[in-house]
Amino acid sequence: MNWTNTKCVVLCAGKGDRLSSVYVEKPKVMIEIRDRPILSYVIDYWKNFTNDFIFVVKFKREQIITFIKKLPINSQFIEQKELKGIADAVLYVKDKVSWRFIVVLGDCLCKGHFNFPEDMEQGVGVWETENVEDIKQSYSIEIKSNLIVKVEEKPKKAFNNLCGMGFYFFDKKVFNYIKLTKPSKLRNEIEITDVIQNMIEAGEEITPVFFQGDYLNINHSEDVEKTEGIFLK
Repeated sequence: MNWTNTKCVVLCAGKGDRLSSVYVEKPKVMIEIRDRPILSYVIDYWKNFTNDFIFVVKFKREQIITFIKKLPINSQFIEQKELKGIADAVLYVKDKVSWRFIVVLGDCLCKGHFNFPEDMEQGVGVWETENVEDIKQSYSIEIKSNLIVKVEEKPKKAFNNLCGMGFYFFDKKVFNYIKLTKPSKLRNEIEITDVIQNMIEAGEEITPVFFQGDYLNINHSEDVEKTEGIFLK
C-alpha cells in the first residue's frame, strides 16, 4: 500500500495547558518557532505525502483556520465539540476520509523518513530513542514477529527503547474500535493507545512503521526550546 495521496488528518484542537502561560493566547499548534507556527512545520513535512488535509480544531480555531487558508493546500476543517482526546477527535472525520488515511498530532515534529513495510494494512510510527523520558511522554511499544503486540500510554516503565509516535496509519475499521473502547482511568478519555490495543487483541495487524531521524512531541515550554537544536540546524 502506497501511503501517499491519502488524506492527512491533523489534530490541532487542544489548548496546550502544560505549556508556559506565555502561550495562553495561542492554540498550542500556533506557538511560533523562528516566526513560524509549529503547525507550519507539521504541514511542510506531511506535504511530502499528500496535499489533501483535514484539520480538527477547537480552541481559538479562528487563528488556525486563518493561517491555513493562506497556504497552497487542500484543506477542510472540523470542530471537535468537546476536548475529549485523540480517539474522539479521529471519530469526527469518519465521513470525510477514504478507506485509508493518516492521522498526525499537530504538536509532533519530525525530520527524517519512514520505512514502510510492504503490504501494511495499518500501522503506527515508531522511533528508537535512548532517552526513556521520550517514551514516558508518549507511549511504549512491544513488537513480536514484525507486528505490534502491546502499547501502553505514558508508561511508568518503558518496555524497551521504542517510542510510539503521534503518527498513525489507519483504515476505516478503526472507527468501530473507537466506539467500542471505554474511557480510561488515566484521563477519562478514550485513549488512542487503548483503541490500538483493542484492535490488536481482536486480531487486527498493526505494523510498526520505523522512523529514522529526529522526533519531538511538544508537551512543555522547554520542548519548544529544544526545536532550535534538533529541527532548525
